[in-house]
Amino acid sequence: MKMSLTTKLIAASVIVLGLLSACDTTPPKYMMDIQAGERFILTQPLNIAANSARSYIQNGQILGSAGFNQFRPHCRLEVRSLSEQATIIQPDVFNITQVKIGVEAIAGNKRPLTGQQLALLAWSNMTMFSATAHAASDSDNDVSIEPTMDFVELYLSSSKQPDVFRLTCAGSLSDGDAFDAPHSYRPERQQINRILGDIGQIQH
Repeated sequence: MKMSLTTKLIAASVIVLGLLSACDTTPPKYMMDIQAGERFILTQPLNIAANSARSYIQNGQILGSAGFNQFRPHCRLEVRSLSEQATIIQPDVFNITQVKIGVEAIAGNKRPLTGQQLALLAWSNMTMFSATAHAASDSDNDVSIEPTMDFVELYLSSSKQPDVFRLTCAGSLSDGDAFDAPHSYRPERQQINRILGDIGQIQH
């Protein structure tokens, strides 16, 4: 029996997802050019608002804890614990101890993605779907994909600031539409350094 294009894409992507699950979503270098053992250098102080655990960065600007533009790539620096008072993350050199990739659903009800949705998203991330392949996947079974962000988590360690937890960077919100590219792609080193601007950098 001849498989449709969408079926082939899903089957291949399921294999990829299985491999990722087996290694606890730690990506090989061909999928993410930032690896454990590298450094995140924060060059400017970052404010964490009271009763918050993160500060957003976008377009080289510190946005604080209030929020960000979901339709452009962003990063967020996170701490482990909440405080009733505002805190400041000081400039520092953080070791990257672990790298993970994933897909974050941004719907109001936070429904988990189905296996088919995850497969389509993973394939899209790896191969940068052409408009033709995207149209075929939409028309095959009229699959509706809820908006998501593809992210990378960089787990951080510093003896001076042990409460600093991780730097998470994500592409823009997308439902898989080819016109969302390239902003919707999971950011790697060059894109992350562009998001951070003068605030920080990822270095070997």
